[in-house]
Amino acid sequence: MEVELKEMLDDLLSLRQSLSDPSLHASIDKLQLRVDRLTHLAKSVPVRRSKVKDMSAEVVDSNPYSRLMALQRMGIVENYERIREFSVAVVGIGGVGSVAAEMLTRCGIGRLLLYDYDKVELANMNRLFFRPEQVGMTKTDAAVQTLSDINPDVVLESYTLNITTVQGFETFMSSLKSKTFRPSTEGSGVDLVLSCVDNYEARMVVNQACNELNQAWMESGKNLFFISY
Repeated sequence: MEVELKEMLDDLLSLRQSLSDPSLHASIDKLQLRVDRLTHLAKSVPVRRSKVKDMSAEVVDSNPYSRLMALQRMGIVENYERIREFSVAVVGIGGVGSVAAEMLTRCGIGRLLLYDYDKVELANMNRLFFRPEQVGMTKTDAAVQTLSDINPDVVLESYTLNITTVQGFETFMSSLKSKTFRPSTEGSGVDLVLSCVDNYEARMVVNQACNELNQAWMESGKNLFFISY
């Protein structure tokens, strides 16, 4: 878009110079000012890269996975691209959950399920990946916006709900069971649940859900009184 706007500015300048009637210059100047503003807006919009169909180990600056695929070249993993087959649920998009979600997104996880009921506040700017213009948005919607800009290859699902309520728990269980991403998967529809909540009640709900589904899960959260891993 920036290229087209620059060409438009050049055309307007040429048109202005070709006009012999000075009274028409004011209209051209107004158009130039509007195009200048559009150019500024275009520069402020984040540029999202196109999706990558197949991960490549080619070491070039334009390859978003080249440094991750180095793990395969060094023999640490046999097939790094298998990460795209996995689904991870992150419960709680706060200080711990936002970092976990961001790192999984950067690594190219196949599918990420995000759960939280809170909204973004300016007080969150000290440690989370949220931005000031996202204040007032739900944390799940803001997270999807940010993470999709980081890596558009990841399938992102957001659930704005409180899992400790009856309806919230039912939706939570249903989303974990869903196998739309990988229908042939045995067990539940996710490979791992990360509990990143900040209260005891929510921890017990995650525990209950995962026990009922025989689901692998990890605890990593904190509150004012203790930290658990």
